[in-house]
Amino acid sequence: MALSLENINELLESKPRGPWARPVRMVHEAAVGAGVMAIVVSTQPDMAGPWDWSYPAIIWTVAALFAVEFGVRLALAPWVNAVHRDEPWRARWHWVTSFAGLVDCASVLPLIELAARMPASQAQLFGCLWLLKLVPYAPGLDLLGRVLRSARRTLVGLLLGFIMVLVIAATLAYVVEGEAQPATFGSIPRALWWAVSTLTTVGYGDEVPVTVLGRLLAGGVMLCGIGICALWTAILVTGFSYEMRRSEFLRTWDLVARVSYFQGLGAATIAEVAQLLRPSDFATGTVVIRRGQPGDCMYFIVTGEVTVDLKPQPLVLGAGEFFGEMALITGEPRSATVAARTNCELLHLDLADFRHLEARHPEVAKLIDAEAKRRRAEPFGMRQS
Repeated sequence: MALSLENINELLESKPRGPWARPVRMVHEAAVGAGVMAIVVSTQPDMAGPWDWSYPAIIWTVAALFAVEFGVRLALAPWVNAVHRDEPWRARWHWVTSFAGLVDCASVLPLIELAARMPASQAQLFGCLWLLKLVPYAPGLDLLGRVLRSARRTLVGLLLGFIMVLVIAATLAYVVEGEAQPATFGSIPRALWWAVSTLTTVGYGDEVPVTVLGRLLAGGVMLCGIGICALWTAILVTGFSYEMRRSEFLRTWDLVARVSYFQGLGAATIAEVAQLLRPSDFATGTVVIRRGQPGDCMYFIVTGEVTVDLKPQPLVLGAGEFFGEMALITGEPRSATVAARTNCELLHLDLADFRHLEARHPEVAKLIDAEAKRRRAEPFGMRQS
């Protein structure tokens, strides 16, 4: 029973792991797309006609599919939640109150409303929430969430500053423009629309000051708006840059740790090496290096295999090995072509970083140099690479 539950859970995970997980994910994404498209198109009067019957059928089908998914996830909650496995009701409540659980709950509402023959507009409203089911499939949205969580205090403080400037600008506009334009600036709530459009640098032009003081105020509000938007942009860009560097470093660390030549190094050395190496993916048949090119980098194989074009027979290198080091050591052009025999994950080390690695970590350079000497001694070694 545990194995079957595990298989079902793998099918429903956002990252496919089993042979049937990817087709299930594709069906899930197609259902979301079809359901939302049917809801959107059904609101267009001129789209009615011979296909008018199909829109409710699609919505009913998708809503029923998501209702079944909700029931399966609710049943699996005690098995998935290891903390509350002995308390099924608590595990199910924990899942229902999570973001994924709330989205799945909202996904079932269109079916309930359709069955109860409630107004179609309400079913359409909750049906559009099906788009939130795609959030786990978008790593960029997860990255955005981490950025917002890490910078939430700064962003909240900036939001409070924005509200303060907004209210002050509306109040001053009411004071200096209220008599000249009572319909637009006759009260602070009325002036708030002008303050919002001006402070956000949108400036629709439907409401503009006509007095000298009002125009001076508008200029100041515009400058404040540019400054606030620039601060928001800077905070988010800095957060994205940090999270992307962090994710890339963790991925590179994992790849470096898999290379046999680095497995004996300490954590501090691996961390420094990971900052020098850059991961690259090569599809089957792609040429990695070509004979006659300048030797500006070497490669470490993480996964996959490469073929070195040597005479009398090609040489195959697999995971954990490296190539291209001779061009870095001797400074000569490449004298062999290397192509990906299978899909490969490689780590490449530039010439400047190779020199840095030699100076800071001679033990790593000795490993590479010793392997290069061994290959030079072999009749069909890697000296041509």
